[in-house]
Amino acid sequence: MNARQLEVFRTIMQTGSVTDAAKLLNVSQPTVSKILHHMEDQLGLRLFRRIRGRLHPTPQAEMLFPDADRVFRDLGALRLLAEELRAGSGGVLRIAASSSLAAAIVPRAIASFRAANPRVKIVSHLLPGAETAEMVRSHQVDLGLCLSPQDLHTLTMRSLGQVEMICIFPRGHRLSALTHVTPPDLADETFISFNSLNHFGGLLDEAFLQYDETRRVDIQATMSIVAAVQVAQGTGVAIVDRFAMLMAPENVDWRPFRPVLSLPINLLLSETLPWSRFRNSMIEHLQKAVEKYLEN
Repeated sequence: MNARQLEVFRTIMQTGSVTDAAKLLNVSQPTVSKILHHMEDQLGLRLFRRIRGRLHPTPQAEMLFPDADRVFRDLGALRLLAEELRAGSGGVLRIAASSSLAAAIVPRAIASFRAANPRVKIVSHLLPGAETAEMVRSHQVDLGLCLSPQDLHTLTMRSLGQVEMICIFPRGHRLSALTHVTPPDLADETFISFNSLNHFGGLLDEAFLQYDETRRVDIQATMSIVAAVQVAQGTGVAIVDRFAMLMAPENVDWRPFRPVLSLPINLLLSETLPWSRFRNSMIEHLQKAVEKYLEN
């Protein structure tokens, strides 16, 4: 099974269609069919059966897919390593981070890192926490940052510190007269918040219950920085991690939220990724960026 066959098999498994696989791979449908048939002949296995116009994987295909997917991802990591080697002493460093960490902390760390390592190319991704962890696990990035717990299979997690959640609102709002904001203070407000299935939403549900309040979500957001932009439009108020204020518009103000909700700043590393001096250096710059913020 060669790399092209792996790619075709993986794409058909994901789409369930030769036509859709051909579109994603930017090749003709006959080309995909030919590669698939050649692969089946080489393996001596029937991988798909056509039922009502759709391809359905056989039990043998289902058993092969997890390993085929892993090998395909490893090939992708190998290509990225080759890119680093072509870059010579400069190298490439890849980072994934969630929400406000990607917008507030990572840029500061990159600026100081690049001052010391001007020839290193940086690739930065903003992703949800779960996707950040998967990028680290599959070696598509060298390290990741998130504020939520993740499945640590093949991953190592370090804490770079903690950040509190705060209440944000338009400047001049009545909440600015308070020293801190509690759930009862938000009873009559349009509340921009997270789904209860979201880690942050679950924490807020528990915090509201401490005051015998039920959290109501009028406008659902998926990221703190998105909520901050909504607040800036005067749409409502929100509870977000404090890093979001670093990127919030000037017309947004904040107060501490009670009960205190502290979020760990998680650094995610792969246990199977080879050592890299650039990665270790970036970790130091990320730690300093976090510490500088927490001093304020």
